Amino acid sequence: MILNNDCVADEIYASIKTAVLCQTYEIGDTIEVQNLAAEFGVSSHIAEQALQLLCQRGLLNQLTATMYDVKETHSKEFYYSGRFQIMFLNMEYIIQRLKETHIPIVKSPLSVYVEAMKVGVQNREYTAYINACEGFYLELCEQANMHILGKSLRTINEQLTAFDDIFGKKFLLTSSMCTVEAVELILVALEDRDYEQAISVVQQLYHYYISLLVD
Repeated sequence: MILNNDCVADEIYASIKTAVLCQTYEIGDTIEVQNLAAEFGVSSHIAEQALQLLCQRGLLNQLTATMYDVKETHSKEFYYSGRFQIMFLNMEYIIQRLKETHIPIVKSPLSVYVEAMKVGVQNREYTAYINACEGFYLELCEQANMHILGKSLRTINEQLTAFDDIFGKKFLLTSSMCTVEAVELILVALEDRDYEQAISVVQQLYHYYISLLVD
């Protein structure tokens, strides 16, 4: 049987991630590539792939070429990252739908929300900024005839607020300037029907959000 290396690395990643978040591995514990490879019966290359991914997600630090240790972190960061991933994947899905159905966007109502986002950022008004972000997303869902995704966004926002209101506010306001700039670029790309560019901006913004979570 030929093993899919990416799948095996993903399995190791999931196992170690669970162990760290459940504190089977504690902060400062070390993980050595060769030992991990032996534990899972895989090559060192596959074990290293999984450990590098764990570093990218902020769970581990790389000490040497073959040694890693558990970083001080909190499960809430991963709670957030999963929900952000859902939202950004939905954005890509909406853009793809607009492309496939050749639906031209109606710019004016979207522009209203972008301007409201700017005002919210300038005045440091968290609620106004979040409402404008949500309004932009819901309007895009409406124009793409994908109403169900709008419902999922409301649920995610409620979960994030209930989970850790203080952390959420700080995070979203920290990222607000880049978010506004990205949304403006997305709007321009959609108006030009440059869907690949719009998706590229969405992906860049997602990676920026994740970088804030794991730094």
